Amino acid sequence: MRDLYSDYWYKYGEELIKEIENTALSENSIAIWYLGQASIVIKGANEIIYLDPFFSDFIGKNGISRRQFPPPFKPEQLFHVNLVLCSHNHIDHMDLPTLKSIASSSPNALFIVPLPFINTLSKEGINLSRIIGAQAWKSIKFSSITITPIPASHETYELDNEGNYLCLSYIISFPRITIYFAGDTIETEGLAGMLKKFNIDVAFLPINGADWYRRRKGIIGNMNAREAANISAESNIDLVIPIHFDLFKGNNENPSHFVDYMLEYYPNKKFHIMRLGERFIYMK
Repeated sequence: MRDLYSDYWYKYGEELIKEIENTALSENSIAIWYLGQASIVIKGANEIIYLDPFFSDFIGKNGISRRQFPPPFKPEQLFHVNLVLCSHNHIDHMDLPTLKSIASSSPNALFIVPLPFINTLSKEGINLSRIIGAQAWKSIKFSSITITPIPASHETYELDNEGNYLCLSYIISFPRITIYFAGDTIETEGLAGMLKKFNIDVAFLPINGADWYRRRKGIIGNMNAREAANISAESNIDLVIPIHFDLFKGNNENPSHFVDYMLEYYPNKKFHIMRLGERFIYMK
């Protein structure tokens, strides 16, 4: 029988959890762990942040998991989470069983979600006092970081009846490093100019693209590899890390296409293709 963990994961389980907990950082550095699809862990000098954590098995109608590789660990093993950010209410970005487990295992963790989905989490038993409703352009300030939500166009900009965006990206500003977590979004005319103002150091951009075939199946798309390369260059992003290309068959992408575009059109720009469970330390 194949060992799907050793086949896919660089690190996983307790070894990965301990590495997240024990990595020591100064204010001019952050640590990044890639956990598949859009799931990212960011650790600064004072906090551990989970972005769009998706650790459910996600069983299909045939009784078999739709994931191409297993989750890195069980969310109930996580006792160290300070913040969880979710970009929008799709299962691979706002996975309610995962969030509920993290809320229990990390009782001090706070959850930031687009404002229209506060009740989605509270119905799962997460106390309202731990949920922060994010609105575009309204910064959320903590002692050592500031989070600025910005609109995300998941093929279109969607709003609720009160004018709140249903899909958000997040600018995470550490004392010396600024991150852009796109979540799900397409390339739009004003996106590069919007991002350029933030002087972004590290950006996580989806590269799985969009097409009629997937829309017919109800799969809403993102920017593709070439668009992500263009956005990263036009926005003067220092380092770009592609995401959202590996978890689901039929909605994946070969990251070598992104590599080809970067090497062909932007050979002076930095990028990194992360392995599952890999740690990457960015210093400034």
